Amino acid sequence: MGEANTLAVLAGGVGGSVGAFVGVAIGGDPIRVTLITLIVALVVGTAVVASAVIAGDVEFLVDADGE
Repeated sequence: MGEANTLAVLAGGVGGSVGAFVGVAIGGDPIRVTLITLIVALVVGTAVVASAVIAGDVEFLVDADGE
């Protein structure tokens, strides 16, 4: 699995976990919990990807050979 794929899996896992925790902790009706979970998961997942790119851990640019 490439760096970008690994990062996507990690960002999804971390974002989903934090989002679910926050959504359940805030509570409310099921639709509200779902929306909060999705929004928090998206924000956290994006932050994970952004921090990895800024730190230089992952390069999304590839050369002509696809490497």
